Amino acid sequence: MRKKNRRWRLTSKHWLVGAATLLILLIYVVHMQLSVNGLTNPYTTDVGEIQNALPRWGTLHFTGYPQFTFLGSLFVTIVGWFGLAPAAGASLYSAVWGAISITLLILLIIELGIPTPLAILASLSFGLATSMWIDASIAELHTMTMALTFATLLAAVRFGKNGSIGYLYLMTFLVGQGIVHQRAFAFIGLGLLIMVMHRWRALLDWKRLFIVIGLLLLGPLTYLYLPLRAWMGADWTFSSPGTWAGFKAIVLDTKAERIISIPSTYAEAGERIREIALLLHHDWPLPLLLLGLLGIFLPGRPWRLRWGLTLAWIPILLVSLIIWEGRVSDALLAVKLPIIAFGAIGVAFWAQLAWSRSQLLGYALVVALLVFAGYLFVTRRDAVLAITQDESAFELIKLVDSLPPTADGRPQAFMALWGDDYWPLTYAQEYMGYFPALTLVQHDRNFATLLSSGQRLHTFSWTFYQRPISWWEERIGHPYLTSVAPEIVEIRTEPEIARESEAETRMDLGNGVAIRSASLEWVDTDTLHLSIDWQSQADTLADYSIAVHLVSQEVPAGPQDILIQADQSHPVAGWYPTSLWQRGEVVTDHFVLEIPAGASPAAVRVSMYQVLADGSFANTEWLTLPLP
Repeated sequence: MRKKNRRWRLTSKHWLVGAATLLILLIYVVHMQLSVNGLTNPYTTDVGEIQNALPRWGTLHFTGYPQFTFLGSLFVTIVGWFGLAPAAGASLYSAVWGAISITLLILLIIELGIPTPLAILASLSFGLATSMWIDASIAELHTMTMALTFATLLAAVRFGKNGSIGYLYLMTFLVGQGIVHQRAFAFIGLGLLIMVMHRWRALLDWKRLFIVIGLLLLGPLTYLYLPLRAWMGADWTFSSPGTWAGFKAIVLDTKAERIISIPSTYAEAGERIREIALLLHHDWPLPLLLLGLLGIFLPGRPWRLRWGLTLAWIPILLVSLIIWEGRVSDALLAVKLPIIAFGAIGVAFWAQLAWSRSQLLGYALVVALLVFAGYLFVTRRDAVLAITQDESAFELIKLVDSLPPTADGRPQAFMALWGDDYWPLTYAQEYMGYFPALTLVQHDRNFATLLSSGQRLHTFSWTFYQRPISWWEERIGHPYLTSVAPEIVEIRTEPEIARESEAETRMDLGNGVAIRSASLEWVDTDTLHLSIDWQSQADTLADYSIAVHLVSQEVPAGPQDILIQADQSHPVAGWYPTSLWQRGEVVTDHFVLEIPAGASPAAVRVSMYQVLADGSFANTEWLTLPLP
């Protein structure tokens, strides 16, 4: 009978753990990101890259993450056979690793002597923390990091308990894989060492020692996947891993020089401490987290476990204080994530202590953990959905898709900066069928060769914040700019010249510039699109700004009649000074005007102006366009 009961308890535990795994996986899947990411957010810094790399069996940025990319490419390919889009497949890959992480955390807490229900509730509370939930719902590698972390800790605890050589080998293998996967994994090393150091005699056998070393080296061997994919012709590789220089760079570059910054003053250190506290509080209420971290040191377990667990999270906290890029970065969000998990372990310890003192108090703690998990679900859900349901990528895609075909039939290329501009576009082209005739290029392309081949080159207007006219001058000589659609600029090596005799101008502004044509049309009931063709009529022009006013009457009586202004410091979205124009050059501008709620616009007025030394404005003649 006793044997039968023990089997029943074991079976019950497995059912409970399995049910918890399915529950957290269901939560992650229901909330996961299904389409291409376009959001600029610290949590989604690398999502677009991962969404593109995995279905292409490509490679990622430093430090390569070879296990993640290989297994992820395999996963996305398989689920793609069943009709799941690559972006959704990449999110599901993270969700599966998230569910595995929670399962391993449950097993770890149980191994530390906590009853199964308490272990499940504490682990689910970690799984519903803001960072963990978001990372498990988007294409990110941090859930795999957590799975490797908990699996390694679990193997270390079991090896420390019974001295099983199998767990020593497993722990060693996982350490090698974890460090290669993400360098921050090494910060739990001191804690691991303390947990197992009393088993040092296990390494006195030379054969066993060689096996341990060999298992550690299996981790670095996975890096061979990166050059292999490059040699096989993968069309998405980072830092040329097929060359020795590129391979060495991607393996050895830990980003430390870019993200590590020691506080130089006590005030700066205090500011970072406050920032880390706010980030942690965004995951879990800070008082509860601190209580949980202190709970790890509760009596009832060997000192090596208490110290080992404590010294596994303290280095992570310390390194969080020196990862600083002047903002909350994805690196900081990733490094501090395990601290919440160790807090969950400590909370489980407190719950066990309460249960051992009073069954009534124990039941109260179970209810409290249930309520806390529900609280996290309700209060963190909106933050998750704000990221996973964001559709800003389609705004970029729509802009590029609106690019009109060339009148002369010449092929067109579009340059987008690597990152949140390029990734949604190349995904949309490859997997969603958008702009099939367009050539997408990055900033490292030889643009002089591209333009000399007869292609027309475009980019977003905001590209010039990072790649100004001086940057283009170094690559193609004098660039001539014009706008072909709202927020899209064409870059030419020769201007479009139209002599005054070829067509009548609509209005001479009197400053050496004429308005050759202007049109105003409705985009929707609240949006107007203004298109203007300027033409230079002088050999040398001063610099002029542009005034565009939406007015409530065609001849405004005063400032109260100006509903909105869409002024620009220069034409072409503010990037092409008139002083750079040639005589006869035609330059196009596009403006999108949003009608204020409740306004009654009558017309749009356009002119050029200069700011005089006394701060006043000198306007040219105004062109008035009544609303169509």
